[in-house]
Formats: sequence, C-alpha cells, structure tokens
Amino acid sequence: MRQSHLIIILSFLTLVSCKTKKPDDQFITLFSLEELNQQKIYNDINSLPKDIDSVYRLDLSEQQLTKIPEIVSKLTNLQELNLSQNNLSNLNGFENLSNIQVLNIGMNNFKTFPIEITKLKNLKSLSIWWNEIKSFPDDFFTQNTKIEELDMTSMFEFDFKSNLNRIHSFKNLKRINLGNNQIPDLAIQFDKLENLEIFGYIRQDNINLNDLCLKLASCKKLKTVHLSVNNIEYLPEEILLLESLEELNLYQNKIIILPADIVKMKKLKEINLIDNPIDENRIKDIETKMPKTKIIY
Repeated sequence: MRQSHLIIILSFLTLVSCKTKKPDDQFITLFSLEELNQQKIYNDINSLPKDIDSVYRLDLSEQQLTKIPEIVSKLTNLQELNLSQNNLSNLNGFENLSNIQVLNIGMNNFKTFPIEITKLKNLKSLSIWWNEIKSFPDDFFTQNTKIEELDMTSMFEFDFKSNLNRIHSFKNLKRINLGNNQIPDLAIQFDKLENLEIFGYIRQDNINLNDLCLKLASCKKLKTVHLSVNNIEYLPEEILLLESLEELNLYQNKIIILPADIVKMKKLKEINLIDNPIDENRIKDIETKMPKTKIIY
C-alpha cells in the first residue's frame, strides 16, 4: 500500500514539474508593429522593472553611449530598441536579442554595416540614417526577409548604385526613405515592390519628376510620397498615374499652381504646399473642385 502511495505521489510531482517548467526553446509572442507601438517604452536603464521580461520597448537615444549597456543583452523579450544619436560603432551584445522587430541606429559612428543585424530574423523596421556605412552585406538581403520599413536618409558615403537594385528583395517593404542623398540613378525595381506604401525622396539637387512618377506608378499600393525641398517648379501630368495616392508632401518647393487635372485624383486626402510661391486664387479654385482633399499652403 505504501509503495502504491509513493508511486502516486511521485507521478503527481512529475506532472506538476512538467507543467511549470519553461522549455528552453519557448518563444514569446511577437506584437504587430501597431500593437508594439502601444506598449510602454522605457527611456532609462536604471529605472527598468524587476521583471525585465516585461520590457518590450527601450529608447536609449541621445545618451552619449560608446557601447551598449550590459543589461540590454539580458532583455531577451525586447522588440524595439532605439540607439540613435549616440557614439556607437558596433552592436556587441546583440547575441540574445533575437526578438527585435524595430531597430534605430541612426546618427552613430558606424563605418560598416553591423553584421549582428543579419541575425535578427524578426526585424521589420530598420533606421540607419546618418552613418558612414558604405554598403549592405549579401546576408542583409537574404536573411532579413521580414523588412517592412527602411530609413536611409543622409547616407552620404553609401553606394546606392550597387545596392538599390536589390531593394526589391524585401518583398514586404512598405516604407523607404532615401532623402538627402544625391542619387544619380534611382535603380530600384519599383515594379517588384508590390507592397510599397510610403516613399520619401526629399532634398535632391536634381530630380526628374516625370521619370520618377512613371516608376512609382507600378506601386499600386502607394499612398504617401514626400518630395520636400526639391526645387520642383511644377507637377507633371504623370502624377495622375499614382492612382492610390492619398498624401503628397511638396513642402518648400517652387510650385505656383497645380495641374488642372489633379482634380481627377479622387483618393487624395492631403497636399502640402507650405513654402511654395503659389497663386492662392488659382489654388482656391482647385480647392472648390476637391472638397475631400485638404490643401495646406
């Protein structure tokens, strides 16, 4: 009888142990980018909660960091990390951060693309603006297949000619910012960017807007185009080819009047014409014909 009771007790303990033990290969649930944006963001590593597994977002921007704090490598559930505007030149300590979805390393001292990024299989949003990175490694295109957002603003040393013709490898790409870079040949295969929604191309010394509109016309989901500070004097008729366009930002250009046929762009919700030498009377006439479109000037 005693032996029977002992067997029952041992069996019960084993069952309890199996239920409470956390498997080594257990993965946390990843938020969508919209859901992630609703989670609490921490700005100080000295005020992190005791339960560091509850930390999903961390902003360490503008803290004069020269290396990543040790505690960061222990935040294995971290899904968003902002390291922008520091003095970092490497990402040592990223080995355990496999759940990172949003990473910002803009305005640091990176001379080469951090190879640690290619290990982030869940990465969806990458901001690398204002670094001296010259090129992407092959592994970036083949390993970071979930990329949806890419900010490459002010990449003055970057070899765009050799890299832009591979951007279409990111099949899920929804947003790309290439502003403040002088790119003589915008060698992007736009027809293969089926999910592109937002395109930023500001501060270009020379821009062929006719050609650009023809290229962007193949992006059937394109909703927003930023063309600020480009010395644009007029909008070509090709702008009408952007049939899904909802927002057109033309801040600080040289536009006097919009093309009359722009009233055919029924999905346009907003046109920004601030700091343009517009003819207000002619713009007001267009406003009356586009009551559902907000024209800011």
